Amino acid sequence: MAERTTLPRIVALPATPVVPVLTATVRGMIEGTFIRAAQRAYTELMNAVAPTGHLHEVRTRLALVPEPPHGPNDPLCRYIAGLVFGHAVASGEGQPLQPEIALGGSLAWTTLAPGRYAVFTHVGPYDGLKAAWEAAYTQGLRHAGLVVRRDAPPFELSLNTPEQAAPAELHTEIWIPVV
Repeated sequence: MAERTTLPRIVALPATPVVPVLTATVRGMIEGTFIRAAQRAYTELMNAVAPTGHLHEVRTRLALVPEPPHGPNDPLCRYIAGLVFGHAVASGEGQPLQPEIALGGSLAWTTLAPGRYAVFTHVGPYDGLKAAWEAAYTQGLRHAGLVVRRDAPPFELSLNTPEQAAPAELHTEIWIPVV
C-alpha cells in the first residue's frame, strides 16, 4: 500500500539561480490519472533530448500541474512534463543548465517559480498520486495552516523512475506553492 506524509515540509526555492525546465505538454486525464499523458509527454522529451547527448545532464524529472482537472475524464486538462538539467531541485544541488535543444512539437522552456512550497511525499505506484494530491489539499495544507499561492503552478517531482524502482518503491514529491 502507498504511504503519504500528512504534514508537509516547507522548502523555499530561491529566485537565483533561475531554474530552466524543458517541457512537453499533452492534454487529457483519463479515469482520474495522467498516466497516458505522462507517457506521451516524456516520450516527446526523451526523443528530443537523447540525440543531443544531454540526457546524462538531467537531474530532475517533474510535471507541472497548471490547472485542476474538471472530473476524472478531462480531455483538456494539461499535463506538462519537464526536465531540469544540471540541478537537482529536491536537494538544491548543482548548477542549472539550459542546453541547446531544438524546440518542436509541444517543447518549450519555462522556469520554476521561486518562493515557498509545501512538499508532500508519496511512496508507491503512480496510480496512487490522485489520492495523494487530494490528501495534500484536503488534509495536509489545512492541518498545517497553510494557504495556497495562486501565482505559480504546483508540480510533481519524481525522485526515481519505473526504470530504477518497482512500483511500490516509486518516490514522488508533490510541491504546492504556499504563502
